[in-house]
Amino acid sequence: MVKARFAATLATRLATLFAALGITACATDPAVEPPQTLVGEIQIRGNDPFPTIMLETDELDFWELRGMTIPQARTLAGKRVSARGKILVAPGPDVWLPAFRVDKVPEPVSP
Repeated sequence: MVKARFAATLATRLATLFAALGITACATDPAVEPPQTLVGEIQIRGNDPFPTIMLETDELDFWELRGMTIPQARTLAGKRVSARGKILVAPGPDVWLPAFRVDKVPEPVSP
């Protein structure tokens, strides 16, 4: 009787362990999205203490740029740049201001 109960308990625990391992094995990291590039004019909108670094594209879309400082943006303000990075908030019907995180300081490009 004791051996039967022990065997049943052991079988239940092993089944639970294998189920958990099976679920864990199926979980994978999401695919890494390749960097995107936006081209447009850097602008600084708003006042201290809450300025926002923005990029106005050739299609007249505005993006909030994250990942760069205000002093870096001031050196590029009014210039046409190429920004490479990742879309954080994609444009859509319920999005007021899309957001883009730059990998490094955007580089000026010719008009």
